[in-house]
Amino acid sequence: MTNKTASRWSGYLDLGQSLSGVILVLFLWTHLLLVSSILIGPEAMDWVARTMELSFLSADGHGYPWVVSLIAIGIALLALLHVVVAIQKIPLNLKQQKALASQMQIVNHGDTRLWRWQAITGVVILLLLPIHLWLIGSAPETIGPVGSARRIWGEYGYLFYLPLLLTVELHAAVGLYRAALKWGLVSDSAGRSRLKTLKTVFSLAFVIIGLAALLAFIPHNPA
Repeated sequence: MTNKTASRWSGYLDLGQSLSGVILVLFLWTHLLLVSSILIGPEAMDWVARTMELSFLSADGHGYPWVVSLIAIGIALLALLHVVVAIQKIPLNLKQQKALASQMQIVNHGDTRLWRWQAITGVVILLLLPIHLWLIGSAPETIGPVGSARRIWGEYGYLFYLPLLLTVELHAAVGLYRAALKWGLVSDSAGRSRLKTLKTVFSLAFVIIGLAALLAFIPHNPA
């Protein structure tokens, strides 16, 4: 493979990583907002769940829960693509880890630290996300105020939902920030500073919304 071909493929991989990451972030935030409908009330969340199942297209109004399973499979495949591309840039062996640690002691750069946090949270998400997708995709008919409350609090799902929420929001915000820099959407220091502020605001806002939604399920736990 020539240098020109290798450079072209590297560009394609970078583009694929950025596009898949942006799509996943947009889905994540949309998903969180839909789940947070429980804050409005159980009727609101039940309406959202039934609409996601295309209840308006079914004769009995019950919808098609398998639609949610298909969405879970699609997100799993997209996340897998994102991981396969991203993992090539992560120092995996001990030698690479030592080299990175040594470099960070010499060069104290904020964006490099953000990249490291993104890699760490990415590993945590890689472990926790399949559990979430399996629980949702294998039993989509349980999505709703009571079923979700049982899964989160009655079956101790919060033990992994909470770390998943914290890591995925940090990973998402940092990912969008780094993608904006990579593709030249922000070039000057003032723009970078504003982007960092937005990153922090979005992370905190969605973490707060997610925590509030988790707590709002407690009264609906039938256990």
